[in-house]
Amino acid sequence: MEQPKSFIEQALSKPEELEVGWPWRLLVLACFIFGITLVIFLGMKFGYEPYLDKKIKTLDAEIDKLNQSFTQSQVDNFIKFYSQLSNLKILLNNHIFGSNILKFLEENSLKNLTYTGLDLDVSRKETKLSGTISSYEPLAQQLEIFRQSPLVKEVFLKKSKKNDQGGVDFEVTLVLAKDLFKETPSLPNSFSISTSTQP
Repeated sequence: MEQPKSFIEQALSKPEELEVGWPWRLLVLACFIFGITLVIFLGMKFGYEPYLDKKIKTLDAEIDKLNQSFTQSQVDNFIKFYSQLSNLKILLNNHIFGSNILKFLEENSLKNLTYTGLDLDVSRKETKLSGTISSYEPLAQQLEIFRQSPLVKEVFLKKSKKNDQGGVDFEVTLVLAKDLFKETPSLPNSFSISTSTQP
């Protein structure tokens, strides 16, 4: 006796039915897209390309006309002048402004500090400072101001001693950042620490 088929077996044993309308609709859509693409291509090829060619020829003619209006000596003089400007720009970009150290010291020094000497070695980007300050506490504050500045890489206290007037004579070496020697350096003021001075 034959057993009745389950619903799943019946569904799988049925032949696949394809809808008749889809294939020809896809064909019409593909033909439509192809037609639009073909029209755009032909418009670009036979409409826009000749227009651009005509514009290019017009501009070339204007350039030729301008070229003929200058003599060869004028062209040579212009090239020479442009070359000089280019070389001048390179020189100015590489020029070292050693006087920026004075502005830096003015903006980053305590009021009760007196500089007695400055030796600047631009090639090593170092400066040796000597000076006098009221006591060791403001000297420590001044060294900290230098350390906090982004324009100073390293600070070395070479010598310090009490002088006959009750102050402190010192010698400091600063290793400077190369930005300090540029034409328009950013010279931030490093007085963000407490710089209270005693009378």
